[in-house]
Amino acid sequence: MTHGISGWVLWFVGLNAAAPAMLHAAPAPVTIATCGDSSIEVTAGKTGGSATLHGVVVTGHGERWSFTANVGLSRIGATTRTITVEDIHTVERKPPHGDQDIAPSGLFVDLWLVDKKVILRHASEGAPDPAYAVDLDRCRFEGDAAIVALVAPPAEPVGCDAATVRGGYRTQVARAAKLPDADVDREAQALCEDHQKTIEARNRLEAAISDRAARDRVAARGAALLHIEDTRLLAWNRMDGCIGADPAKAHGVAALHEGEAKLRACYGKIAARP
Repeated sequence: MTHGISGWVLWFVGLNAAAPAMLHAAPAPVTIATCGDSSIEVTAGKTGGSATLHGVVVTGHGERWSFTANVGLSRIGATTRTITVEDIHTVERKPPHGDQDIAPSGLFVDLWLVDKKVILRHASEGAPDPAYAVDLDRCRFEGDAAIVALVAPPAEPVGCDAATVRGGYRTQVARAAKLPDADVDREAQALCEDHQKTIEARNRLEAAISDRAARDRVAARGAALLHIEDTRLLAWNRMDGCIGADPAKAHGVAALHEGEAKLRACYGKIAARP
């Protein structure tokens, strides 16, 4: 009987010891694109680690290779999704390159949601790192939430909960005008709600820039491919010029709303032609 009790005790202790591991199981891979026999899947990082991407690439010429890589950054466009990967490790074969089979050191992975294509691009960073350009078509996309989860969190809080309004927005109003506390609270709430529209306009600009970069990568090769990301810098430089073009005319709290409206107008202007 004693042995039986000991056995149950050991089982119970073992179960409790295993519980933390069960609660922190490794994230499961999520398929985000399937293009014929080709597929792309992402796995979220565990406990703050880097996310990984696993790709199986099968071209129309019958070439097949697969790899895993660390995710660098992710961007959400209106009609595209972009993931950059680095530190590529081949799992099965390597892509042919001249008389050798060599994997690129990194990749831009652009998902074209409307055109149902996946565009893979890399510009050589010097021998033996090869350039790489493959287009996959007839793609089916899923798991978009997994891509969105890879995007860095916003730099500022979204929404107008009480803590957010009492923070930066109330401070801005109090600095702009001397008002009774009740009026400061009301104006802070209104400013926060106004700024949410500005955040949405900025997100639309970011999406337009991402779509533009993905579109430019389709035909770009070599040095041109390396400089496509300059589009982002140029767009934000134009944004700075737009903001500084006309001095503010309003005063007090009205000036805060005028500033928000001006930001939205500039975001919209640049987004139209990023």
